[in-house]
Amino acid sequence: MVTGKRKVNTSLLDTVTAEMLGSEALGQLEQQGMRVERILLELVRPDPVQPRRVLPERVYQAFHSQRLTPSQALRDLIHTAQYAARQNGRPFASVLDLLGNSEDESEDEAPRLSPEEQLVRDLVNLAITIRDDGQVNPLTVVDVTQGVVRQYRIETGERRYWATWLLRDFIPGYESDGMIPCLVIPAEKSSPFRQAKENTARSGLSAIAMARQIALLLLTVHCYEIPDAPVINDFYRQALELNLRDRREYTAAILAALGDSPSSVKPLQSTSETFR
Repeated sequence: MVTGKRKVNTSLLDTVTAEMLGSEALGQLEQQGMRVERILLELVRPDPVQPRRVLPERVYQAFHSQRLTPSQALRDLIHTAQYAARQNGRPFASVLDLLGNSEDESEDEAPRLSPEEQLVRDLVNLAITIRDDGQVNPLTVVDVTQGVVRQYRIETGERRYWATWLLRDFIPGYESDGMIPCLVIPAEKSSPFRQAKENTARSGLSAIAMARQIALLLLTVHCYEIPDAPVINDFYRQALELNLRDRREYTAAILAALGDSPSSVKPLQSTSETFR
């Protein structure tokens, strides 16, 4: 189990710009010490404090406490989806069965899936896209190697990570070399702002995920150490007493990371019920 803490270099936050938070050209990133590599999938791990959770809480805690391998975590998730599907009279054996025949179904006729079924279905759709079109958008990973064993923590792209595992271990007929394309970032250049920018650029964050996102950015600019282990809501609750009155220089960066909308940043006191 990883129990260390991640010390955020807040001096880097002073140089956060719109260019850094927007679309990033690979050539520009490589000039900053970043590089694109194909990395063995087993050496890559999701960020345990990533506000956008892919895994349900129970599976998240077991996986990040290293009680489950990636394949075991997915199998647990699939079994949960299968149970929900059976309860609703639509059992499935293969994850591909979740795709159904969308061409023959209107939006009104499509079954209303449980959250577990919908999650697995979305991952299967992404896996099929990766299988057919290749991994067009590499993961962004932070090099957190200690000692001789290479290790990488995902900064952006966790859904692509899980879709790749799903494709490799649960979709028949796929042959993989076990590698995944990654944009590798030195540990000292990791950025929760870049992570937040991608989170808000993708499909909408839930209220809980948005509360975690705002809390993580506030904790970062107030120089809190960020753990490298699974967290519960108590970790994010620390931000309830924080604000930007004495950190005004980071206001623009936080607004940009949350979508350039002033309404995106609300007093964390109004989200306290989220963490109870």
